This record gives sequence, C-alpha cells and structure tokens, in this order.
Amino acid sequence: MASHQGAEDLSVNPQVIVEAVLNAHEFFKENRIEARYEKMALDLVRRYVSQEGKSREEDPFFAAALYIVTRHPWSHPNPLTKTEFANKLNMKESSLEWYTESICDKLGFSTLHDSTQLPFFMDPLGTIASVVDSVVRANVGEELVTSIVSRNVLSPEYLAEKIVDQLCSVVKIIPQVFEQELYALVRKKIEVESKRMSDQIQRR
Repeated sequence: MASHQGAEDLSVNPQVIVEAVLNAHEFFKENRIEARYEKMALDLVRRYVSQEGKSREEDPFFAAALYIVTRHPWSHPNPLTKTEFANKLNMKESSLEWYTESICDKLGFSTLHDSTQLPFFMDPLGTIASVVDSVVRANVGEELVTSIVSRNVLSPEYLAEKIVDQLCSVVKIIPQVFEQELYALVRKKIEVESKRMSDQIQRR
C-alpha cells in the first residue's frame, strides 16, 4: 500500500484540484456539515483529485469523502448506516458506495468492521496507521535481533497477538472491538517488515 502514499500525480492541472475543493466546500456548506469534518473531507478530495483527476460525478464523490472521514475508528460506535447516510445527503447508495471503494482503493485506506459489520476507515497517512506501523517496526526489529542472539524465532502469530494487545489495551490507539481485523492487518505488516529487515541483513 505504501506506493499510494504521497503518490500525487503532478500531471493533474492544479486548477482542477482547486475547483474540486471549492465545489466540495459549496456542497458541504449546503448540507451544513460540521467544520472539522469538512476540513478532513476537503483534504481527502484534494488527495484523490491530485492523483486521479476530476471525478465523473462530483456530489457522490464529495459525499463518499465525508462518509469516510466521519467513520474513523475513533468514531466507534457510529451506528449510521450507508443507506441512512446516502438518504441524508439525497443520493443513490450505489454511487456513494462506488466512490467510497474507489477512494479507499486509490489512496490505500484499510477498512475495519465492528461486530455489527459496519465499516470504519483507517487513513494510511493518519495517526492510527503511523502508530501501528512504528509499533510493528519496533517489535519486528527487537525480535529479529533477539533471534540472532538466542537462535530462537518467535512465531509471527504470537508477535501479532502481542502487538494487537499493545495497540488496543496498552496504547489504546484503537478500540478493542477491532482487535480481530487489526490482527489480520498487523500479520501482513509483520510479514513485509520481516522480509525488509532480513533482506537488509543478508545484503552484504
């Protein structure tokens, strides 16, 4: 996913980006959206348009950006469904869904679900993702040197459990309701980080 981060395409005309942000601002103003959510959603609009260019349908795109930022893991429990959200902003749920998926895919967002299967979105450039990444990096590094010294290798499963526990119970950066889905995400990150560090050691 790292390739998405900061991969803003300079071939997109800056005027297109400015126009999209101004149009989104008008859309959020008409719908009386809270300033803090508006700022976050406008930034998401900017990031997406910088990379993908102008969207075909603007309103569902702006609504999807808003939907994603209002469903941050810290907003849990947030019982508002996609159907209710689309109805509130007078648009087709299918359009909202299409743009939500497109933004998440192109910008590398992770989706976590709670026990009722409602989605919550984790920004790869956000606080949660950077804490998760640094905790994984530190733990994998410590385990790697420990295995060199003691010749004992800790199982990735056990390491993932330890990291998820740190994130949910110690640092409390993410609500415990997401433990299971966070575990799958952390396992993938451990794999990538372990490979990166091993490659470094073997590159004599």
